[in-house]
Amino acid sequence: MRNVRLQSLSKVLLHTSFTLIPIRTMSTLIQIDGSLGEGGGQVLRVALCLSALYKIPIKINNIRAGRSKPGLAAQHLKGIELLKDMCDAEILGAHIGSTTLEFKPGQLKQDKQTFFVDIGTAGCICLLAQVSLPCALFLPQGETVRLILKGGTNVPMGPHIEYLTEVLRPLLNKFGADFDFRVVTRGYYPKGGGEVHLYVKPVHTLKAITLTDPGIAQEILGWAYVAGVVPIREAYKMENDAKSVLTDGLNKHNITLPNINIESYKEDRNAAIGNGSGINLVCTTSSGCIFGGSGLGSNKRDEQTAPGIQAANEILDTILSKSCVDEHAQDQLIIFMALAKGTSKVNLGSKKLTCHTETAIQVAEIMLKEFNLHFKLSEGKDNGGNISYSLECKGYEYENKIK
Repeated sequence: MRNVRLQSLSKVLLHTSFTLIPIRTMSTLIQIDGSLGEGGGQVLRVALCLSALYKIPIKINNIRAGRSKPGLAAQHLKGIELLKDMCDAEILGAHIGSTTLEFKPGQLKQDKQTFFVDIGTAGCICLLAQVSLPCALFLPQGETVRLILKGGTNVPMGPHIEYLTEVLRPLLNKFGADFDFRVVTRGYYPKGGGEVHLYVKPVHTLKAITLTDPGIAQEILGWAYVAGVVPIREAYKMENDAKSVLTDGLNKHNITLPNINIESYKEDRNAAIGNGSGINLVCTTSSGCIFGGSGLGSNKRDEQTAPGIQAANEILDTILSKSCVDEHAQDQLIIFMALAKGTSKVNLGSKKLTCHTETAIQVAEIMLKEFNLHFKLSEGKDNGGNISYSLECKGYEYENKIK
């Protein structure tokens, strides 16, 4: 079953002694307005990652000002504590509800390979991965870094664990990086209790990516699940809804229907905490692009937000827009594009930047202003004469050196 799948780890070289050669850093504190853009946790995640990597002290005000409950929630606090542990940072204002945070990073850890964090709620595990993965990739090479993350695996307001492992991971591979994983238990809202282990393989540098050809959809795989007291018929309904929307939508636009294979199942009680249901879809194209769609079960009876319909529409929307990535991947790629060696270019098709992506870009450019980091959004036309957008960035080439 997918929730106990563990990718085999590659053999790694063990070093008894090593020293990281520090890259150029800044000592001047940078102040960031947490209400930038969508005013959510994205500001925190990007700023903290770049702060830890470049050893830039930061102060963030108006944290999550755009949310109904401003300030740090449990998952944000645990993300801060995780990065603090990874880079020996000094922090002020790290408590639930805080709207101001000071983060003064030290050196990335050279003598620790396992990091553990428990949100204690159904807070999204994948958002913990977003804040910690970039730093884990630049810990000492030759050592596999293990991140033990506890919280919610499939919860509202965040990526599902399948998105992390089946969509973001292949995209990360294109940058020349990778991680293995094990989903020990799944946790749903409101109980949480999920546990995921990530086995990250540090790299020397990330390479730039070029995703300009969306290709033709070749295969759509999916997993519709139920857990706890939710009956299996809900999984079958999500499967059938998704297949119907995809088939009708693609036929309507005279697009060849790819192979659609969706597995419906009930989670083992020992592998899932609480009651939950949802569906995750992954589409691969002839040019190697990959994108996802997901839906989460709830008590709402609005048919338009039924999980199978929602997940299928997200896949269909990406195919029809001729984008090389889905909207959820846009903002997650920003930090890797900024750190990569060379110029990355991603075709967004008819999609404009999401608010999350614009926020991530704003924060990255503020943090690395001294290094002249800049993202460029270009507008052109595709072969059919339709407006098409592309996002480009010359990365600053962050290096992980060992001597």
